[in-house]
Amino acid sequence: MSSSLPVRAARPAFLEALGRGPVVLSSPTGSDKSTEVPRWCEGRVLVIEPRRIACRSLAVRVAELEGTKVGEGCGYVVQGERVFGDASRIVFATPGIVLRDRALLASAKTIVLDEFHERSLDVDLLLALLVKTKRAGLVVMSATLDGERVAAHVGGVHVTAEGRAFAVDVRHVEGQEVLPSAVDLAARVRTALDATLRDAGDVLVFLPGKAEIEACARALDGRSLTIVPLHGGLSLDEQRRAFDAAPRRKVILATNVAETSLTIPGIGVVVDSGLVRQTRYHDGRAFLALVPIADDSAAQRAGRAGRTGPGVCYRLWSRSARLEPTTLPEIHRESLVPLVMAAAAWGERAEDLPLLDPPRPYALEAARTEISAWGALDAAGALTERGRELFARPVATQHAQLLALARREGCLESAIDLVAALSVGRPLVTALRADEAGGPDDLATSGCDATALVAAVRAERPSDHGVSSFVLAEVKAARARLRRIEGLPDGASLGAFDRESLIRAAIAADPRVVHVARTRGRDTFFSNGGTEIELARESAVRRLKGVEALVVLDTRAFGAARDQRVLVTCGMAVPLSVLARAGLGEDRIAGVSIEGKRVVTSIERVHAKRVISTREETPTGALAHEAFATLLERGSLFKQAIATSRARLARSALAAKLHALGHPAGVAPESRVTSFEAWVRARLEALGVSSGDDLAMLSASDFLAAELPFESQGALDREFPETVSVGDAVYRADYDLDRDEVVLQMVKGSRREPPPLSYLPKFTGLRVSVASARGTTVLRERGR
Repeated sequence: MSSSLPVRAARPAFLEALGRGPVVLSSPTGSDKSTEVPRWCEGRVLVIEPRRIACRSLAVRVAELEGTKVGEGCGYVVQGERVFGDASRIVFATPGIVLRDRALLASAKTIVLDEFHERSLDVDLLLALLVKTKRAGLVVMSATLDGERVAAHVGGVHVTAEGRAFAVDVRHVEGQEVLPSAVDLAARVRTALDATLRDAGDVLVFLPGKAEIEACARALDGRSLTIVPLHGGLSLDEQRRAFDAAPRRKVILATNVAETSLTIPGIGVVVDSGLVRQTRYHDGRAFLALVPIADDSAAQRAGRAGRTGPGVCYRLWSRSARLEPTTLPEIHRESLVPLVMAAAAWGERAEDLPLLDPPRPYALEAARTEISAWGALDAAGALTERGRELFARPVATQHAQLLALARREGCLESAIDLVAALSVGRPLVTALRADEAGGPDDLATSGCDATALVAAVRAERPSDHGVSSFVLAEVKAARARLRRIEGLPDGASLGAFDRESLIRAAIAADPRVVHVARTRGRDTFFSNGGTEIELARESAVRRLKGVEALVVLDTRAFGAARDQRVLVTCGMAVPLSVLARAGLGEDRIAGVSIEGKRVVTSIERVHAKRVISTREETPTGALAHEAFATLLERGSLFKQAIATSRARLARSALAAKLHALGHPAGVAPESRVTSFEAWVRARLEALGVSSGDDLAMLSASDFLAAELPFESQGALDREFPETVSVGDAVYRADYDLDRDEVVLQMVKGSRREPPPLSYLPKFTGLRVSVASARGTTVLRERGR
């Protein structure tokens, strides 16, 4: 049977190339490269698959082809499962596992990076590490990559294999939206399935996530169909249902795990929602966004209908829609914190690695700044002990940081339950309407999403609280893994949920989680200084009124990119006083006064442009300087001395500018002070002012600026005086040497016409103008 597989024709060229160096194999979806190529290679073969479901399913299939059992001749390693042994010649593993298990990588003679076109951060990093070390036995495979470009990058040979595909008739089931949309998605899937009645074969429906799968399954309940969900959170036995024969027409509701790698027999029809959930990164926050797929992904999905014969693809968006041509690699759309952390764990700096697409410098710098703020990266760019501790935890870095701080705050068990619930990336507690509330035990009435999630994880009868059973199973598996890593015994969490300690840990882990409320009309938004976000409809925080601030632990994006909204799916309401106690925000002076022999200030603590606390105190340090400067600049302190100093400094500045222009009346400046405000602050620094109590030690003479030397002042006054008297009027001379201009403004007198030039000083080299209520009259252009 295997001799008839499309990829078999490429075997001689592949093996010949592999004997000389790296190989890049391009072969269309459905060519069976993922099951065949690893079997051609010698020694232990490590196949790196981007998805857990593909690792499991491919390991089962290859074991069958090899005539062995899973875990013996062929096995797999995914998060929480290690199903292989010393005798396993072929091992499938996810990239995150491989990055944390050097022994697994070192034990392999051949390393296969499969489905490379998905371009996750981990896969890009692994390729760069392998290229840098010139690792022998490297194979890169994909259906939709630029093989020649990748081959040139790895210094290898590009081998192509023909696919076996039949024509696919693409039809559009158009709704109100032009682009792919989640609006009425379940109903539109049902309509599309009605249109498939005359089409042959089983149906593969591409949906963006588990929630949509569950909604579509409910919408199709009662029909004469075999409904089969397929996503990464299922067990191996549950996943196998998608590949088994069914007594009735089979409708597989799948995430994009079915887009590549997995070949499901019997599929003749594809229904494509055109949507995918991708992580986006903005203003220091990562969130899941529901976005339209790109053209390359749409082509991959449609191709699943043409594996065994002519097929049909129903696209749930307008024929006129214009999708992006290709899917951006994660390195250009996500936070680079995981990349920098993982590279540092391997003793490398990301910018020094031969990455296929170089990361943007500003994104690298932002990631490095963030990691360094956690104390996880030293000045040389290497991981600290804290950094190694964070990297070892198999969760997102922000969740790893939360766990580390929760241990310090004494609320580790509570944090583990919460992180486990958040890490699956799917809703655990379903939203309940007010008329469905179940009394005091109703989790949604808690007013706190974190409380509701942890209560759902710990509930004895989760079904009573609207908890999704299949998501809960995945959460509990994640919790068990985290408890083992943190050295806690297996079993249920002990003790009450410690909400206050968890809030402290979350803020300490990343102060950016704190958002203050802003009310506009009936709507409330939240901001940490960046993009405003709002509560999701299902958030328990909506039950509360007058929320002042929010600790945001999870978000998702909603809507098209142009008018996308970020919604809070896990928030913890806190009063502003919590923010102040946590040391958030910056102080600013709201008022300054003199009380006896000391200066007193009213100080506001501001976070994200919101005042979170106020206090009155005698200022110290920089605040003392600012308070004294405020009093001096507004003339509330040493008024006469300050007025004199303003005038002297203005003359000195004029003399310095004339000196810079080479004018004989100019005088070289004695300091680099450029303004009155800068001079005041320099004087406060020189006098050693450090507290509002220092007022008693100061006098007017301390703030009297030096005059110009007598002879210099005389020369300046003759040609560039401060005031000009012409008998029946006195004018103030305002100099603007940047514009080579002097403007005379009458301050005393009754003259109605501008004075003749002959009545005025020379004003050498300057344009001379006279300003009055009737306008400005130019007496002389510059230099005349």
